[in-house]
Amino acid sequence: MLLAAHTAMVAVMSMTPLHLQHVAGTTAGGPGFLTVVGFTISLHVAGMYALSPVMGWSADRFGGGATALGGLALLLAAVAFAGLGQGAITTVTIGLVLLGIGWSAATVAGSALLVEAVPPARRVTAQGLSDALMSGAGALGSLAAGLVMGWSGYGVLNGVTAVLVGGVAVLAARALRVGRRSRG
Repeated sequence: MLLAAHTAMVAVMSMTPLHLQHVAGTTAGGPGFLTVVGFTISLHVAGMYALSPVMGWSADRFGGGATALGGLALLLAAVAFAGLGQGAITTVTIGLVLLGIGWSAATVAGSALLVEAVPPARRVTAQGLSDALMSGAGALGSLAAGLVMGWSGYGVLNGVTAVLVGGVAVLAARALRVGRRSRG
């Protein structure tokens, strides 16, 4: 879940400035382009971090699995907005905000689930490994996103990302359901 959420977020976020340059119809470095990209990415980053305490509370209150699945659902909504509304700056911006919030929910809750699943003596190592794998997955996601966008465009990039996130969401929901059955 953590790797998929991070890969999806980095892939879409890293290509959005290039896409917005095309949509805005301005040259890189022009004031219109910088304003559009700066505003969009600022809102996206705010979505990633501003609600982190709320995501932690949600994981405590409703469970890490439910919060992480909610995050994956938000990621799916994000790529739907950004991909289907790719011709409108406002819609892409909404998609990027949802991308940040979904990433926050999936990452905070996924990290909580990881820590719960590992014995106390191994938690720091497990979290460090998770962070390293997330960074690698983000790098590969960004590289792949550049290739996909270069070949097929921003809409296809969001579609491919939806397939990744949707597949992980189905697997995570099944795993959580099996886990609940085995405990109860």
